[in-house]
Amino acid sequence: MMRDTPDGTFLVRDASSKIKGEYTLTLRIDGNNRLIRILHRGGTYGFSEPLAFPSVVELIQHHHSESLAQYNSTLETPLLYPVSRNQQQAAEEDRVQVVGEELRIYQRRSREYDLLYEEFTRTSQELQSKRTAIEAFSEIIRIFEEQCETQERYSKEYIDMFLTTDDNTETERIQGSSVELQSRVEEVHDSRRRLEEELRRETLANMEVDRKINSLKPELARLRMIRDQYYLCLTQQDRRPSRTSDWLGPKTKEEDMYSLADGADGAHGDQRTWYVAGMTRGEAEDLLKGKRDGTFLIRDSQTQRDAFACSVVVDGEVRHCVIYRTSAGYGFTEPYDLHASLRDLVLHYRHTSLVQHNQQMNVTLAWPALSPQPS
Repeated sequence: MMRDTPDGTFLVRDASSKIKGEYTLTLRIDGNNRLIRILHRGGTYGFSEPLAFPSVVELIQHHHSESLAQYNSTLETPLLYPVSRNQQQAAEEDRVQVVGEELRIYQRRSREYDLLYEEFTRTSQELQSKRTAIEAFSEIIRIFEEQCETQERYSKEYIDMFLTTDDNTETERIQGSSVELQSRVEEVHDSRRRLEEELRRETLANMEVDRKINSLKPELARLRMIRDQYYLCLTQQDRRPSRTSDWLGPKTKEEDMYSLADGADGAHGDQRTWYVAGMTRGEAEDLLKGKRDGTFLIRDSQTQRDAFACSVVVDGEVRHCVIYRTSAGYGFTEPYDLHASLRDLVLHYRHTSLVQHNQQMNVTLAWPALSPQPS
């Protein structure tokens, strides 16, 4: 409120003790605000004993021309520029408006995050469907190629036999069948190539959405903290609750679904349930053997300095991948080393598959290895 005001600017307000008759003087001096207690006893007021003024008004009027140096040598200024109640209310309204704007930004960012998360979930499902289709194409191609080999082998024998009998019609029919089958194999190959190209493009787009989600998380966490700090203040003091409601939005249980708050993290939020610093690769495999898919732990890498290894059960087998620590943060690969800590990384991949980094690891970090496993 008194920022950028000249020395000698002042205001008087009720003391924080809320005791009737007690006040506090806020004085601007040397570019800073100084808080000075106004003493009160027996109907008289002052800054020190003896209390000589019958009212706060007369105390202030006296020091409009006399500095406060007689009480404190560092207060070499009189009370020159009062801040009126209207000015105080206007400054408070300005402060509330600033807070309100930050809360509106929080709402916009939350909606943006929601849309990105929905898009990421939808495209992740579509990518998995395309991967399944590619696997099906591969199986179809294998079957067709086996048929081609079989037909080619028998066709050569039949063609040789019909050539000896001058049966050109049958020979042409057999050759035509071979050409038709080979053409169908090429069509399936082309379909698979097109699908693989679509998968490549959509995977890149999906990774970009994931990057945007991760870049929003720090700002959302900061804005959520501001929201929590001002929620009680605004709801108690603001005389227009509808405006506060517009700024804050509805408070629902779904608000923490993205694990921005510690309370929603469960076992994943406790590093002791999944981090084992000195464990070897073999020891990790022994611990995870026979566990359900998605059971994981993180350990120090034995092969790379300043790196970690994630060991996780995938399709009944224990697989390992490196977690890099860079100046940007933690991650499985650039530019997705955006996580501020291993804990943040674990919370993210609790709901996001590792398949975007490794085609052979379509799994989430679902079950911390050192926490009680559900039956």
